[in-house]
Amino acid sequence: MSTRFSPEGVRGEKTDTTLLLTLVLLVGAGLVVLFSASGFKGEVLANSAWYFVQKQVLLVVAGGIGAWYLSRISLEWVRAIVPWLLLVTLIMMVSVFLPIWDAQEIYGARRWMVKFGMSFQPSELAKLTVVLYLASMFAKKEGRLDNVTESLLPPFGMSFLFVILTLAQNDYSTAMFLLFVILVMFFLAGVKLVHFAVVCGVALLLGIVGVLSAPYRLERILTFLSPHRDPSGASFQISAARSALEAGGFWGVGLGAGVHKLGGVPEVHNDFIAAALAEETGFWGIVLVFALFAVLAWKGWQVSLAQSDSFARMTGVGITTFLSFQMLINLAVVSGMVPATGVTLPYFSYGGTSILISLLMGGLLLNLSRRVAA
Repeated sequence: MSTRFSPEGVRGEKTDTTLLLTLVLLVGAGLVVLFSASGFKGEVLANSAWYFVQKQVLLVVAGGIGAWYLSRISLEWVRAIVPWLLLVTLIMMVSVFLPIWDAQEIYGARRWMVKFGMSFQPSELAKLTVVLYLASMFAKKEGRLDNVTESLLPPFGMSFLFVILTLAQNDYSTAMFLLFVILVMFFLAGVKLVHFAVVCGVALLLGIVGVLSAPYRLERILTFLSPHRDPSGASFQISAARSALEAGGFWGVGLGAGVHKLGGVPEVHNDFIAAALAEETGFWGIVLVFALFAVLAWKGWQVSLAQSDSFARMTGVGITTFLSFQMLINLAVVSGMVPATGVTLPYFSYGGTSILISLLMGGLLLNLSRRVAA
């Protein structure tokens, strides 16, 4: 087998133990919290409290195998397949609009490829694809980013195409999330401030258009500014989540003993799983989860900035930004600090594509840690 494709392709011999342990703890804690949060809904839908956890475990196993492989394979091979990954992801992003899937719309959005009882959300894959694409492009154009036509427009156009396609799928939160990480990577790549300002301007324009193009998005912002404006409608989910947080108090009511998950908080096993966590484990449970993500962010940035290779460095920075910022946004939404969005809590929220991509991202971070050990 070629060295590039060999699972021993990286030069380092030792994976960062702290980073590995943090990822394992996040996944393990996520499954425990998911079981507690989804048990009631599983009983209602499939007469089994294990319904959602069983499906999640299958993806955790698949994602774990993929993460192990990515942690040990040559990063040069990863960079070599970026064009193919870009093409496949674009095809998937467009294909959701084709009338070939078993479910055309879910919750009013066209984000999923559904067939034979299985689903895949291409916009989740787009998160990883955009990071790898921009890392590859900025590494290739290093030292020539002042050339707008050759070095800046290609990554600008391609990355924003993914944002536009995500918006077209009625997935505003993921689109804005992609925009943020794109801006971070453009800034850290060292583009001229005037060019970066243009990118920010386009991002702001897309954000405004996205809000104005759907009345319910504007309603979410108005509800955020005035929480009691529509308590039984637009603000119901946030109000229910706050009630769960208040019920949990400092120490929580005990794992499995929460009541707001019994239909009180919509999507409690998914976007609002932190509400169930807060009610049952209290303030300290949220602090512990935050601490685990803080360690993940610290180690992610540490191993990323220690890379001598630009592609490796930008890949790590993008992945770390995605995982840590996604956690911050999710917790901010549940606590009512920002308007409601559909951003999941990595490693905790139910969702096959989300947990799979999050694990693959973790595998790449472990790969970078082995390169540092070289």
